[in-house]
Formats: sequence, structure tokens, C-alpha cells
Amino acid sequence: MFVRVRDLCRRLVVTAKHRGCKGESGQGLMENSNVHVSPQTGAMAEHFKEVSRCLVCLAYLETPMYLKCGYVCCLRCLDSLQREPDGAGLLCPSCSVVSQKEDIRPGSQLGRLVAKIKELEPQLRAVLRMNPKIRKFQVDVTLDADTANGYLVISEDLKSVHCGYSRQNRTPRAERFDYALCVLGSPGFSSGRHYWEVDVGTSKEWDVGVCRDSAHRQGPVLLSSEFGFWTVGLRTDLFQAGTMPVTVLSVSPRLHRVGVFLDRNFGTVSFYHVSDGSHIFTFTEIPAAETLRPFFAPGNPTTDGQEVLRICPVRSPGVASNPAGSGQNKRTSDAEHL
Repeated sequence: MFVRVRDLCRRLVVTAKHRGCKGESGQGLMENSNVHVSPQTGAMAEHFKEVSRCLVCLAYLETPMYLKCGYVCCLRCLDSLQREPDGAGLLCPSCSVVSQKEDIRPGSQLGRLVAKIKELEPQLRAVLRMNPKIRKFQVDVTLDADTANGYLVISEDLKSVHCGYSRQNRTPRAERFDYALCVLGSPGFSSGRHYWEVDVGTSKEWDVGVCRDSAHRQGPVLLSSEFGFWTVGLRTDLFQAGTMPVTVLSVSPRLHRVGVFLDRNFGTVSFYHVSDGSHIFTFTEIPAAETLRPFFAPGNPTTDGQEVLRICPVRSPGVASNPAGSGQNKRTSDAEHL
């Protein structure tokens, strides 16, 4: 089984480079998507999932077809693409390059690879499941009220936040989000492995994750990895990851608690459905140059008061966590092996 997955991984790296078209930036869609093969098995499995999805319907590719520019989608999804005014050529959703009928070609090899991935899906799901041992890296995270938007109500113990109807009496600060309904957590992390859990309850809107300590806080905020925010959330009844473009996630509607595992050693942050241990999403290749902070964004206020985010109590102290400035910068210790 391991040999098959490793071999398939090598083949998919080549295939993924051709999935997205080349736009003005000269980079393919997949090259911009935060999904790359990393030394971690979880990131590799995440890569399998992403390269096998149609860029239009987000389901497994069925009869993959390439446009002239290299964009790929299912045969049936070609009918949903925009056409030229005369109805002849198809416009690429990404770069708008026109493909005539003779420019469209089948992706037979990619189709065979997707079929193999579908066969391996149960094993991939097992690979991506949450390892209970990551709880030994659990850290005591609190909310930093000095960064909270003026409408956010922070509990006295600095563990829960919701949005109020009126602005709180807070001193204006440069580090405060003045427009977006966001707040950062403490401490920040520059090295090591760290895990915490957030109870999202029955909230209909929320975002959690990490962001750069220097992330933009004045005016509107775009929650995207391109701008230093690595988050997942629920908005307009859709679970999504803050990629560019947004990645729609398949998550159980019974999601009430999210586990966040930040690994500065490998440059990844993974999100888990704590109740059943299933994997939600993993961002990879997060730059190591800057301290990262826990990030929280509750939804707009509601009459039933359900839009509350709560940081869960530490189940077992993080024995291998190295907050920024702690002076413990050893890359990997015996205690950090999962």
C-alpha cells in the first residue's frame, strides 16, 4: 500500500502542473493553490484529493478534458463554461483564453490516475484522520483584547468572543482590527508544534485559523493565504478554506468543535473535526519567517445569541510547545515525535 501511494504521488506531481491554465502571471492554477506535496504524509494525501477534483463542479473528474490553455474540467462541465458571443469558442474561467472545438483534448492519463485515487479513497481518509497524539502539543490560547474589533465582546477569562450590537468602549490602537470583526489570540508561535480547539457551537458564520502577526488590520480584510491568513470557516451555508480562489470544503454539518494543529517545523496548519477525528483541510508551505497568531472571527450578532466562539480548555498541557520569544528554538526534539 505504501509503495503504491508513493509511486502515485510522484506521478501526480507532474500531472498537477498541467491542471490549471497559464494566466498573465505565468503560474498554473494548481501552482497557486496551497496544495503541494510536502514531507508530511497528510499533505501528500491532501494533494491527492485536490488534483483529482474538477475545477468547475468540485467533484471527482469524470472524463477529464483540457482546454487550449491547459485548464481541465469534466466533459459534462464544458457545457457550463461561458462561450464567445457567436457561441463558438469556450472561454477559460481563469484566463479567458478562447478554445475552439479542435483545441479541446481528452485527458486520458489524468482520468486513469483519478480512477486510482477513487479506489484509494478509504486509505487516504485513514491517512488524513486526526492523530490523537497531537493533543500533547495542546497550548493554552487566550484572546488578545487589544486586537479585537470594537464590536466584539470578549469574556473576562479571554476564552470566548461574540459580536455585539453596539461598539465597546475600547482604546483605539494600531494593532486593533478597526473594520473587520476579528480578534487575534496569544501567544504567537515562531517554531515548534502547537494545537488548540475552538468550539463553534451552532454558529452560522465563523472563521478560525492563524495569521501573520503583521497582517493587515485596518479597513476590510480578505481572509486569504495570499494575504497572510490561513483559515477555514462557515459563510453563506458553505464550509470553505481561505485559498485564492476559495476552496469549498465537504464537512459534516454536525461540526461543533474545530481542532487546529500548527506545525512550524513543516510549515503546515491542519484543521480537524474533533468529534469524529476527520480531516477538514491542510495549508502547506507557510513561510517560516514570521510569527503566527491564532485567529478568530465570529459572525454578525443574532437574536438567539448563538454566534459565540469559545477556546476549549487544555486537556493535557503542551509539553512540546515553543511560543515566540520563549528561547526554545530546537527544530525537533524527542518529545515532538508523534
